Formats: sequence, structure tokens, C-alpha cells
Amino acid sequence: MHLGTINKTYSRLLALAILAVISIWVWTSKDMLVKEKQIYQVNHGASIGTVAKDLRNEKWINSELFFNSLSKLLGANKKLQSGYYQIDPNMDIMTFIENISSGNVVTTKVTLIEGKTLNDYFYQLSSDPSLRSEDTLEEIMQSLDINAPYDGWFYPETYQFNYGESVRNVLARSFHVMQVKVNDLWVDRTKSLPFKSPYEAIILASLIEKETALDQERTLISGVFIRRLEQGMRLQTDPTVIYALGDNYQAPLKKSDLKVDSLYNTYKYNGLPPGAISSVGYESLYAAFHPNEGNDLYFVSKKDGSHAFASNYEEHKDNIKRYSNNI
Repeated sequence: MHLGTINKTYSRLLALAILAVISIWVWTSKDMLVKEKQIYQVNHGASIGTVAKDLRNEKWINSELFFNSLSKLLGANKKLQSGYYQIDPNMDIMTFIENISSGNVVTTKVTLIEGKTLNDYFYQLSSDPSLRSEDTLEEIMQSLDINAPYDGWFYPETYQFNYGESVRNVLARSFHVMQVKVNDLWVDRTKSLPFKSPYEAIILASLIEKETALDQERTLISGVFIRRLEQGMRLQTDPTVIYALGDNYQAPLKKSDLKVDSLYNTYKYNGLPPGAISSVGYESLYAAFHPNEGNDLYFVSKKDGSHAFASNYEEHKDNIKRYSNNI
């Protein structure tokens, strides 16, 4: 065989071999290697090389060289954006590189449920692995310029944030939403309500929130409380006593519990308690600003989630007898 022909054949075989090696290399390196969802943080000031090394150390990629080469080919090495990124099983490296170069960061949803205290919220948020917890509750309140008591100022809602957001910023948004809603309701409130400030309406709303889960009852209960305040009657609502007892409370509430010496004990002290006893949903908040205009001064649980209302004490006693055995 002619020498030139041999060289050409050899060159072709070598090219095919190199192509085969490259193809295998690409095929075995093109996908992320995670078996379950992972979150990776690109730190501020990081380089593509740093990212590739981190991923290789975690064994989430096969080849740093392939990752770096593909990043440069896509121009991602000049557009890298810091943040938290999600890596899913079967995700290819090109998709991940596109995400970190376009800032397609992973987001998280936080749901704050009505009827909870601020301590409940702070514990929930501080325990959430998708959020950064850097400050004490007192430091956060100081940064938001909120003076004690703190409860009631945070609106329960589902909020969406970038993964890695701070607990401080979550509470700041919730606080801002509550301020907007309260300010709007304050302007449009029923006139001649006995509130000295919007916060007193929030306090009342928290009592309504803890007394009933039925939206159709909220304005009725609000009306009872407003009339009691206007007539100088004590509110005598069990949830304030439970709040006052704190960790010492053991269900069911007992007569001896009603003697606890606390300004939150509305069986012992007149007027509203000094602060809200929970967060409040919009329905309770609206009811505090728009109470029912009836004559009822009393209500008692029917033990089915609803309440029986009465305008005088004799009728109220009858309701107590009627529903006391409804278990």
C-alpha cells in the first residue's frame, strides 16, 4: 500500500478516535449528577472556575474542564450572577449555566397564618432553611421602628421571595402590607368608634380572630365588643386570658385561670388589653372597623364553632344552659 494512502487512513482513524473520545467525554459530562433537588449558592464575586470546582467537589458534575469550556463558549463566564440556584435531577449543564448567567434564581414561598403570635412567626421563619436568620427579634423590631407590644403588626399572607432572603425582610414586607391595609380601613372606618389609634383596632381585631373562625360572625362579635367598650363593661373574652397565661396555660380554661393578674386579662381589667394577642386576617380587621350595629352584649359558644348572641344577661344565661352540654 502506498505510504500516502497509509498516512491518510491513519489520520482518518485518529480523527475518528479523537471524535469518539470527545463524544464520550461530552456525553458523560453534559448532565448534572444530582439524584434529588439541590440548592447551590453562587457567592458575590465568584468566578465560573470557582463554581466548577465547587460542583466537582460536591460530585454534582463529572468534569470541571467541560463546565468551564461550555461556560466560555456560552459567554457565561462574563455574566455570572450571585444568588441561589436550584439543581434538579436530569438537569443538563447547559441549562444550569444559562440559569446562573441570567439570574434565574430559585424562589421560596412563605405562608404566615392568621391567629399566630409574632413569636410563632419568628420561630417559623428562623427555622425555614430557605431563609437567612441573622438578627434577634428585638433587633428586627428596632430596625422596623416598632415599639412593644409587637403582636398584631404583621399581616398573614403567602409571600414569595428569592431563596436566601433574610427573616428581617420577610417581616418587613408583612409589616408594610399591614400598614397599608390598616391605613385604608382607618380612613373608611365606621364613625364614632372608640379607638384612639389604628393599633387599638388591630387589638380588637385580634380578639375577634381568636373568638371565631366564621366570617359571618366577625362583625357580630365586633359589635358586642364595641358596645361593651362604650358602656364600660369588661370584654371578658377567654383568648386574652389564655394569652396572659402563656406557657402556663393548660386546656381547658379553668375559673381559677380567670384570676391571673395581667393587663391582658379582660375579666379583671376594663377596656382593651395593651396589645394584640395574635395576627389578624382581613375579615377580622375589617370587622373591627365595621362592627354590627345591633344590640347584643353577650355571646356563648354553641360548641359547633358558632355562637349564640344575646342582648341581655338573662337571655345569655339561657343560652349558656342550652349549649353547655353540646359536646
